[in-house]
Amino acid sequence: MAGSLQSSRPDRRGGAGGRDVGKSYCALARSPRERGQYNRRLTDQQADELAAFYLAEERLVGALQTEGLSQTKALKLIGLAASTWHYRRHPRPKTASMVAHTQRRCDSWLTEQETAALIAKINEGFEAKKSVHQAYYEALDAGDPVASLKSWYRVARRHLDACRPIRRSRAHRRTAMPQWQADAPGQVWSWDITMLPGPYVGVSYCLYAVLDVFSRKIVAWRVEESEVDELAAEMFTNALEALTDDQRPWLVHSDRGASMTSLAVGKVLHDFGAALSRNRPRVSNDNPFSEAWFKTAKYRPGYPPYFNDVEHARAWAANLIEEYNNHHRHSSLAGHTPASVHDGTWTTIHHQRQTVLDQLYQANPGRYRQPPQAQTPMGTVVLNHPKPKHRLQTG
Repeated sequence: MAGSLQSSRPDRRGGAGGRDVGKSYCALARSPRERGQYNRRLTDQQADELAAFYLAEERLVGALQTEGLSQTKALKLIGLAASTWHYRRHPRPKTASMVAHTQRRCDSWLTEQETAALIAKINEGFEAKKSVHQAYYEALDAGDPVASLKSWYRVARRHLDACRPIRRSRAHRRTAMPQWQADAPGQVWSWDITMLPGPYVGVSYCLYAVLDVFSRKIVAWRVEESEVDELAAEMFTNALEALTDDQRPWLVHSDRGASMTSLAVGKVLHDFGAALSRNRPRVSNDNPFSEAWFKTAKYRPGYPPYFNDVEHARAWAANLIEEYNNHHRHSSLAGHTPASVHDGTWTTIHHQRQTVLDQLYQANPGRYRQPPQAQTPMGTVVLNHPKPKHRLQTG
């Protein structure tokens, strides 16, 4: 036996003898080990084969130890874990009757009598329209809580969840999410009203503003001393009458303010064939285009701390909207102005920009990884839709 195992001793210098024995044995033992580990229900023939294999494995380890290897090195050579070898020689005692883990009991668990007492106390609290929290602290003050507050909740969920008093909750109405998209000017408008500070506390002026969501151009506005439905309706009437049928929007979006939901404004828009779209209650981002423009207006340099009177507010608004429509390079329009996108003259400006970029590239091509391209505005503007990535084409 010793002579036959002489070539099986590991070569500390990395010789082939040790590696060949280890690899060959691991490959030979893989199938029986997998059967013994993963297939718990073995046939009689498989059980006999596995027992014979374990016996041969034990003889091999003994022979390697006879050749001078320690048990640890012998097990490492054949690829067997020390814990596996230990439990094969000293198997755990088998349990006569198996108990599911969920049915095993612990000494700290509530007894059946304690559980029944908790159920009775919780039921008594439910009948008095009291919560588990309230019933527990009343029992604690009375000196008989039986168990912790967490145990009260656990017992209530498991045994009394169906009869738990339901607390009244506010019924919120379901409102459909506004969804639309515009791929050209004159399709969708958005409007809102914001307050401009007056000279005294409690005095303010109302800025009515309507913008085309595709071009971001302010198409109608007015400044008044108060918010009045008829004034808003008059603003829309004047703006829509100045347009032809194919230039009028098919949808007007707003929030749910008093003027926005008024009958006067609704009748005017209905008469001109425009549908209404409103934001959802308690949703802050369903009217983003008007709110974004109000921030642009109020956070730009030159916004006064207050307005002396309504004429002062109107003059400021007129200058602001003229500068915004015709000179403001909008970040959402690839640097074009709202007026140029609205009337289509942005294409001429785009070609001029591309010519300048081409000249820059030809003068210093080493400064660029590739020839620069002037961006065009986005081809579609959406609300509550996945944002598209395609842009307008210049033809």
